[in-house]
Amino acid sequence: MPSLELDYRTYDSETSRLLSLCSTLESLSAHHQKLVAEIALLRLFSLFENLVASTCAKVASGAKYLDGTAPFLRVSAARSRQNALALFRTHGRSNPRSQLRWTKASEIKKNVRFVIDCTDNMVRVIDQNGSLIDEIRRVRNRVAHNNSRSRENYRQVVRKHYGAYLNHVTPGMLLLAPRISPCLLVQYISKTRIVAKDIVKKQ
Repeated sequence: MPSLELDYRTYDSETSRLLSLCSTLESLSAHHQKLVAEIALLRLFSLFENLVASTCAKVASGAKYLDGTAPFLRVSAARSRQNALALFRTHGRSNPRSQLRWTKASEIKKNVRFVIDCTDNMVRVIDQNGSLIDEIRRVRNRVAHNNSRSRENYRQVVRKHYGAYLNHVTPGMLLLAPRISPCLLVQYISKTRIVAKDIVKKQ
């Protein structure tokens, strides 16, 4: 029987390390603080994306939540992660999803909609935290991709926190801005740790 325990423990441990890293940034130069903050955010989002993808696959293939409750499934993947991913792509669809993306709440819900019921805990938690996931994704994409779309999406995050778009505010500056307390990097890590706990129903 698949289990969510290892997925949660890995996420909890790795994000705890990121929080510890944040507490040491003041020993670095301002330039290196910003670079490390950006790298930490890339790591955070990768960890979260992997947790969501693995949880969805395991839930669809019979894993119970960590409080012992069973998920609400529309169809079972017969205890196989690969079967679950195949069902996400093809089950109930006239046009299979060629690629499963796990970086936006809307995409996650589209991936699982014919396999995991919309009333299930995991789907509801992702839906309730869609804005947070999207904000982190926008900052992450600005770090990872220097293109017009990522820049425009990132501008909206800067406007949210500064009241206007300021061209000089890089992702590293935004993540560590002293005007925001605690800084956004710490907030993002702390909040996703809570989301992760809610996703797997860790008591």
